Amino acid sequence: MHSILKGIILGFVIVLPGMSGGTAFIILGLYEKIINDLSRFNLKPYLPLVCGTIGGIFVGGFFFSMLFASYRDITSAFLMGLLLASIKTVFNSRPHPSAGRILILAAGFLLAFLLANEPLGIVAESSEINWAVLVLGGAFSSATMLIPGIPGSSVLILLGIYDDVLFYIKEFALINLFIFGAGCLLGIFFLAKVLDKLYSRYQAPTAYFFAGLIAGSARVLLPAFFNIPVFLAFIAGFILVWRWGGGK
Repeated sequence: MHSILKGIILGFVIVLPGMSGGTAFIILGLYEKIINDLSRFNLKPYLPLVCGTIGGIFVGGFFFSMLFASYRDITSAFLMGLLLASIKTVFNSRPHPSAGRILILAAGFLLAFLLANEPLGIVAESSEINWAVLVLGGAFSSATMLIPGIPGSSVLILLGIYDDVLFYIKEFALINLFIFGAGCLLGIFFLAKVLDKLYSRYQAPTAYFFAGLIAGSARVLLPAFFNIPVFLAFIAGFILVWRWGGGK
């Protein structure tokens, strides 16, 4: 039961942009053991955790899809606060800025800003998404999720499918969820180790590039209107990650 509860918390965290799954693993005391066991395909001890995580993802996805439908601007502002505050965790214990690192950050920002051009808002009906995009989104979001400080959901925002995935969860669209889930498994077992090695070897430039991507992708979360509730929602999301986020 304890593992299931940890999984539910983890699943809810995974849904939120700005919340790093890797950081959640560290806080729950699971990171080192999970990374080692994944490399040996030792999965049996984690079945209760996986079940809880799936439950948490569905609860969180359904909850935020309903909020998007009724309170788009407030929800977007809250998520934008989460996302932008996560830049702090990306920079934790990283070297100070240099001209080269600032250029890398700017390149990441520009790339994300140009790609993430559709305002985020929960879709009212299932949209046609190429299965390859779903697989790619699942693979990269799950792989980056295992790196402490990097929010996996930001990949889905960058690819423009975050709201679609929430819709699939809300509507229990099993075929699309299965395709996305297959991508997640590929990312966890095959891509995560590659990204982790890349991140460890080129930590500073990779961190600056991710920070640029995160900042640029926040464009899609801009509220259509600004008022006091929207501003307070942004501040609440920002403080939540700023105080809770950690590094490797």
